[in-house]
Amino acid sequence: MQIIAVQLSKLNAGRESLLLGQDHHALHDFRVALRSLRSLLPVVLKRSKRLDARVLAAWKALAQFTSPVRDAEVLLVLLDGKMSEVERISLADSLDEGLASIREVLAGTDFAVLSQITLQQCRLRIKNCDGGVLKRRIKRQAKSYSMLLDKAAKNKRPSLEEWHERRLTVKHLRYLSLLVAQWLPQRISELQLPLKKAQTAIGKLHDAELIAQFMGEKKIKKAFLENAQNTWLTLVIENKAIL
Repeated sequence: MQIIAVQLSKLNAGRESLLLGQDHHALHDFRVALRSLRSLLPVVLKRSKRLDARVLAAWKALAQFTSPVRDAEVLLVLLDGKMSEVERISLADSLDEGLASIREVLAGTDFAVLSQITLQQCRLRIKNCDGGVLKRRIKRQAKSYSMLLDKAAKNKRPSLEEWHERRLTVKHLRYLSLLVAQWLPQRISELQLPLKKAQTAIGKLHDAELIAQFMGEKKIKKAFLENAQNTWLTLVIENKAIL
């Protein structure tokens, strides 16, 4: 319960930074805290329970809402000096509008209510189970992510959307194993390095896709796809060893 409370606290700190609008890393930090929280919640909350399912869906929706703004932010950095002034101004305006929309959502009461309900539901669920049950749930959740990686590996020609899904699974397993390492087998913790490398490489592939779309190019540079594929294969091999 303490770990979840800490992540909610970090998320609120990220929210405050976003509302102030002075920290260039605020959106990134907010999304990292949100990702960490979302990796933990499925261990405690039950999708079969209506309120729990709504809480999980609300956090997912918030993550999806911030994604396009993150993309615009990244494009401005990666394409600095490589686009026309008109394109730069248009992209900067889109980013400002996106950040304004995020601040509007976070400034309202919905965020505070969602955080409060999340904490309340987590306390309720944890109260009704002992440490042994939670430990088994954590292992089961990590195993489910691991199995998703294995299932994805059977697709030899993934689309860019499927690469995105792979990256999400990698993130979920990586953050879960970081936050609750003490309750997971050592072999899962040993996946940290290949998970991080795969997340970075697939992230660069995603950024290359964004650049290609923005610049009106039809193909992504082969190097990005090869790097993602190589780090993915390394992860898949090590992941199979724990299944």
